[in-house]
Amino acid sequence: MIEARGLGRTFTTRQGSVEAVRGVDLDVGAGEIVGFLGPNGAGKTVTDL
Repeated sequence: MIEARGLGRTFTTRQGSVEAVRGVDLDVGAGEIVGFLGPNGAGKTVTDL
């Protein structure tokens, strides 16, 4: 079992802080396969487990 609670990722840019991911909770059971779907810029890549 994989459990993640409150995952977040913030980047600092010249224009200020950018919150890429906020408050992701995830439970993955043994043998389950999970995929992230979403539009460009939704934070899929920075939500690495």
